[in-house]
Amino acid sequence: MLQEVNARMSTIPGFNQIQFEGFDRFIDQGLPEELYKFPKIEDTDQEIEFQLFVETYQLVEPVLKEKDAVYKSLTYSSELYVSAGLIWKTGREMQEQTILLGNIPLMNSLGTFIVNGIYRIVINQILQSPGIYYRSDLDHNGISVYTGTIISDWGGRSELEIDRKARIWARVSRKQKISILVLSSAMGSNLKEILDNVCYPEILLSFLNDKEKQNFGSKKNAILEFYQQFACVGGDPVFSESLCKELQKKFFQQKCELGRIGRRNMNRRLNLDIPQNNTFLLPRDILAATDHLIGMKFGMGTLDDMNHLKNKRIRSVADLLQDQFGLALVRLEHVVRGTIYGAIRHKLIPTPHNLVTSTPLTTTYESFFGLHPLSQVLDRTNPLTQIVHARKLSYLGPGGLTGRTASFRIRDIHPSHYGRICPIDTSEGINVGLIGSLAIHARIGFWGSLESPFYQISERVTGLQLLFLSPSEDEYYMVSAVNSLALNQGIQEEQVVPARYRQEFLTIAWEQAHLRSIFPFQYFSIGASLIPFIEHNDANRALMSSNMQRQAVPLSKSEKCIVGTGLERQAALDSGVLAIVELRERLFIPILIRSFYQVMGILTAFH
Repeated sequence: MLQEVNARMSTIPGFNQIQFEGFDRFIDQGLPEELYKFPKIEDTDQEIEFQLFVETYQLVEPVLKEKDAVYKSLTYSSELYVSAGLIWKTGREMQEQTILLGNIPLMNSLGTFIVNGIYRIVINQILQSPGIYYRSDLDHNGISVYTGTIISDWGGRSELEIDRKARIWARVSRKQKISILVLSSAMGSNLKEILDNVCYPEILLSFLNDKEKQNFGSKKNAILEFYQQFACVGGDPVFSESLCKELQKKFFQQKCELGRIGRRNMNRRLNLDIPQNNTFLLPRDILAATDHLIGMKFGMGTLDDMNHLKNKRIRSVADLLQDQFGLALVRLEHVVRGTIYGAIRHKLIPTPHNLVTSTPLTTTYESFFGLHPLSQVLDRTNPLTQIVHARKLSYLGPGGLTGRTASFRIRDIHPSHYGRICPIDTSEGINVGLIGSLAIHARIGFWGSLESPFYQISERVTGLQLLFLSPSEDEYYMVSAVNSLALNQGIQEEQVVPARYRQEFLTIAWEQAHLRSIFPFQYFSIGASLIPFIEHNDANRALMSSNMQRQAVPLSKSEKCIVGTGLERQAALDSGVLAIVELRERLFIPILIRSFYQVMGILTAFH
């Protein structure tokens, strides 16, 4: 009976698991996704075509071991091989060869990388999730100005706003803004499509002035006006294909690419059903966002909390490595294209081996691990620092915030952090609140959000059912903070319990609770969880204690702590500094029995 009850208990996950899952996601999904984006390369006469066959890519097991890489100051990496084909369209012949794209650094058993003999760790970054967010600000006259901010997957921002004269503008840069209808026309919508896809057509048409009514409906005029405003060009530009390509490159590719996460957020916020494979901003998105903005003006709808974790996403090691891999493939494309042109110019016969070089991929990753702010040298002061370093979360870095511009609201603790980001463990000084630490049970979900586990309280379900919920899901439930042991099943629960509901802390009856936390230390990081009696300590003192633990020098002869919290064993095991002996059960049992008889013999002889 005891074993059946304890089987339903939640075990603490490995502290390095979040790094392992991120690297596995990069190998299984990120690599083929970027390889599929590699285009077919043709020469100017379109006689030769080069392409990669992604289905046959393979990573070779490294010959160099981890210890040898550290000793010889080399990189622990694996060679990536892909089949490439060179097609001559005139003779309809194809030459296929297996080529080496380059070396990809591998993650070791500690969740780190060995680059030039140095242990390095990649920090997880918190960014604003792509999508649309509405806010309200007061102007100098005290009038509310409603704004909708569209954030792209690359961090570019475009704003929709209603001014004091009740006109709707699209601000494509800090200084330039353009009518929302001109933007919709430039993106390919005509008058009928615009009026059919909005809920307030009369209000939208009332915002037009006489000049816009004359030019409205002409895509050519809309593109010219949009280009003139966006590029700040004087005079009258001439419509051409090069003008459209420049506008597409400078604006639509940088500020209109939502990605799969942005498309999901946009559909959920605007109640759209656009397919997930449409990752770019569409005219339908602009019109739906305009409808919501007009509704905000008339008191309908809710504003967004930019600091809520449901509006954030985690940029993990998988995303960072995938971005660098895509950058390396872009550089490789330029190299292959230039080599093809040079071979044709000198009348040489190219082969896939001659066209491809491993330099772009290798140098890109060397530059990333050596220069990127989120790639840091592993802190190995003591076993705890290694684990804490791998579980850090940073608002800083490319695309993020800076220590001098981050406001107090961003640094402060948010109710959505509970169970996901530790409210105690953070850096001291100028980066306070900007560098945090993951809670013990937190994990990164499929959509880049932080998920926390809860036990479901239901009369229909017997036993304990474990649920992992994102920040946008658990706020609709009453989450009780009461914990009970697995052996405490027969004891009646308390009648009144503290609970969290919609970012508020309440006191409710036990029957009203939907979920409950699974572990008393669920809200804290591993560093804060190792502090005994932390519930009786001041928050500032606990912050200093968690930071001072990482400054402690390990003993030459290890000793067991006198007072502990029970997590010391797993922290020591996951740190990788202990020598762990693995014994099979059939070998371990005779040794145990022999030791038992030896002890019994000694006791018998003593008596």
